[in-house]
Amino acid sequence: MIDDGTKREGERAVMLSGAPQILAQTMLDTLREPLLVLDVALRVIMSNRSFCRTFQVKPEETEGRLIYELGDGQWNIPKLHVLLEEACSGDMPVEDLEVERDFAAIGRRFMVLNARRIQPETGQPMILLAIEDISERKAVERALQIHAKELERSNADLEQFAYVASHDLQEPLRVVTSFTQLLAKRYKEKLDSDADEFITYIVDGATRMHCLINDLLAYARLGSQVAEFVPTDCEAILADAVSNLETTIEENGATVTHDPLPTVMADRDQLSRLFQNLLSNAIKFRAADPPVVHVSAHRNENEWLFSVRDNGIGIDPAHFERIFLIFQRLHGKGEYSGTGVGLAICRKIVEHHEGKLWIESQAGKGSTFYFTMPA
Repeated sequence: MIDDGTKREGERAVMLSGAPQILAQTMLDTLREPLLVLDVALRVIMSNRSFCRTFQVKPEETEGRLIYELGDGQWNIPKLHVLLEEACSGDMPVEDLEVERDFAAIGRRFMVLNARRIQPETGQPMILLAIEDISERKAVERALQIHAKELERSNADLEQFAYVASHDLQEPLRVVTSFTQLLAKRYKEKLDSDADEFITYIVDGATRMHCLINDLLAYARLGSQVAEFVPTDCEAILADAVSNLETTIEENGATVTHDPLPTVMADRDQLSRLFQNLLSNAIKFRAADPPVVHVSAHRNENEWLFSVRDNGIGIDPAHFERIFLIFQRLHGKGEYSGTGVGLAICRKIVEHHEGKLWIESQAGKGSTFYFTMPA
């Protein structure tokens, strides 16, 4: 018994006689990519198995017919006309033409077409048309685009919510803080010791809540307030940050040094906050010796690599990612002040400038924060 594939190859061998043609037909049938072989009049000489399987047609429904007549005109595609005319007119291949088409049997398909004119040793020239079905890839790309838009919208909504919530919480918290402080001032030592202790807890809690809300508001504003990038002198920005931290630097006996720093395209206010947060962080988590902080930068091709190195307490590598998450703290509030937002703000600023922020450190051996900025 002869199977359909053997019978089909035998029929083609009669149509295109000779060992080279039979070998060519066998090779084309082996390919997973749909292929058509056309004559210069654009009639189908051969359709390989992948073409028939993909577009659900039989060989006899294609061979000998004008390509534009296949599938009741479903291949009568304007872009394909241009492609085949160019392929027929010269020896240069025509590559990677994307087309979109509806087929009755299989639905909408996205395809990439490649055409090449070939000249056998004997006989007439032919056109080899290769068809790559990229429908699944397009579906994935479309799904990713939709997901990205939804994620962008969700992030914008969250930023707006954080901004509104933190902004609207300011006033009632201000009232609570003011009257609690007034209560503590007016009635301290006039009530029993428990009352004094309770009032202290309330004042402390309200103060910490005020800091949290301010930091959350600052974090939310990074997404809602976008300034134009302008040439920004990093040495001037660092000088401003050192000036703003003058009291902290003096109280801790800290030393801040730097190498020559470049001018970059940046949001000046955000870059100033970035340097100030990193310097403040380096001084806060000091070791027994006075803090020493050094800032440097060098250029790597299309970006600047900045580093902020300190001699502080260092960080275990297991916590490298955690420290950049909002409200994540490695130490209790009794050990070090802060809300756990500073480094999250730093990472958001750097990412807003299309850079990356990371840390290298070991516990007890200081830390170096690195970040990149486009050159």
